[in-house]
Amino acid sequence: MQKSSEKDMMRTVRMQKSHLPGITGKLAGNITRNWLIGLRESNPGILDMFKERDLLPYRLMLAWLGEFAGKYITGAYYIYRLTLDQELYTYLQGFLEELLTCQAEDGYLGPFSKECRLTGSFSQKPDEVEGTWDAWGHYHIMYGLLLWYEETQKKQYLQCVEKIAGLFLHKFYNPETGMKSLLSLKSPEANLSPIHAFAILYRLTDAPRYLAFALEVEKDLSGEGAGDYISCAMDKVEFYQCPQPRWESLHIILGIAELYRATGKDYYLRTVEQIYYSIQKTDIHNTGSFSTEEQAVGTPFCNGHMETCCTIAYDALAVEVLKLTGNPEIADFLELAHYNACMGSWSPTGRWSAYHTPMVGEKHSSVHDITFHCRAGSPELNCCSTNAPRGIGMLSEWAVTSTSSTLCINYYEDADFMTEEGALIQITGNYPAQGKIQITVEHYTGNLALRIPKWSACTIVTADGTTSHPKAGTYFRLQCPGRLFLELSLDLSTRYLDGQEEFQGLVSIYRGPILFGTDISLAGGHNLLALPSINRTELEETSSVSLEGKIHIPLPCGITLGDFYHLGYTGSQYTTWLKSEP
Repeated sequence: MQKSSEKDMMRTVRMQKSHLPGITGKLAGNITRNWLIGLRESNPGILDMFKERDLLPYRLMLAWLGEFAGKYITGAYYIYRLTLDQELYTYLQGFLEELLTCQAEDGYLGPFSKECRLTGSFSQKPDEVEGTWDAWGHYHIMYGLLLWYEETQKKQYLQCVEKIAGLFLHKFYNPETGMKSLLSLKSPEANLSPIHAFAILYRLTDAPRYLAFALEVEKDLSGEGAGDYISCAMDKVEFYQCPQPRWESLHIILGIAELYRATGKDYYLRTVEQIYYSIQKTDIHNTGSFSTEEQAVGTPFCNGHMETCCTIAYDALAVEVLKLTGNPEIADFLELAHYNACMGSWSPTGRWSAYHTPMVGEKHSSVHDITFHCRAGSPELNCCSTNAPRGIGMLSEWAVTSTSSTLCINYYEDADFMTEEGALIQITGNYPAQGKIQITVEHYTGNLALRIPKWSACTIVTADGTTSHPKAGTYFRLQCPGRLFLELSLDLSTRYLDGQEEFQGLVSIYRGPILFGTDISLAGGHNLLALPSINRTELEETSSVSLEGKIHIPLPCGITLGDFYHLGYTGSQYTTWLKSEP
């Protein structure tokens, strides 16, 4: 089958050196030291649940516990690609080597007993008939190992994935074993996710059997309980109106994106784009987070649970659509989600992250909000705590990208990068607190493109004595002769998002990519539930103040607005929906 040409697709520019001295780099470093390194020792159940799966008495399980190891190695990969921290690399190589020893002879790498492997049932709850997310757990392990294989070229990682794939090929869609479908495992929004891993396997190996398996899963997308995503997208049905709008299904959509790369069939690309833009239109909250109560509901103006895993899945989809289409407005969204939903879900210490990061309320550790995930030996592990590092680390996927002819800079926080090709990129200016950015590019000759955010109504670029006023929401293109110094002045004017439904009559306030709000510590003694209206003229005349990464706007009325990342991080209540007057 003809693969699509990636000549004009955008791709990640990989770095051989990366230094991020700003708030993102500090958080990534704290996550590395205070969460990722040492997790095996602090939560030994993450691997021991595999090693002891056939020993009696069985561990008390949940259907999805097998995902934790896969999400952990995936998040650690992305943080590593962002920071290139060698201590993290060494630690993860040890973890991965031990993970490989947990694989059974038949390829199984899950936590359920032998008689229950990939059957949809498990023995750990003998009095209940309950489905498992066993295929989902294997998908996350496959995906994480494939990332590390591409990073290290260690054949044992690919061999482990292919051994898992061999088990799936034996058990499912196989005429010799009865053509059993992944739909038989129930929970199709999760258990059809291996379509993504198999499509990647085909890209890496060119083995037709992997593409054939992915195409069999595609047929099941319209089966009972599944989301019928392709048909709905072709009919322009909004994602929240499809039969299965839960967040887990976005990993299936990632598989459809990979099938587009594999085959070049246009309907795959149209499906992925339709779903991305549908969710963008109906279900993205003011923080950049996706989902309400773990699915699309058709409105962002409600304060139901906004799960970290959901936001990460949508961000992963956004990265794919950015690469497939090169639309800079998608990078604008990724920036919004990065600085607010993703960073806001973390304690700045990197020691804990949230399951639910509301627009109004409190930030709780995920261990407190979804305690029922915690088990003996893995007291801090849950779906979001293992996944949350990926939300920060995925910046490595879109900060600097390229096409066949152009180097694209999408990220403006202070950074020193050296690409694998030897180009040097230095960015200074204390963005996003300030909008005047200095960029130096060295050892690169060719086309350069700067992302001009759609929110920057008046942008000025100065390069080699020439001043330009590029259009918002585009890439500004120029030539780099081998060394180029330029200044980029972005418009950080105050912007407002009018609330609807639950937030009718209120506004959210932005400067650049940052969402502002206030919490009890910043409210100047005012009752957070009865704040005075903010005078827009006074607000727009008040400059932002940056101190140790925190961005504040002190207003004459006594209220101080603060950036979402730091709102409520001490445990105080906060709000991002405020009253304002002209």
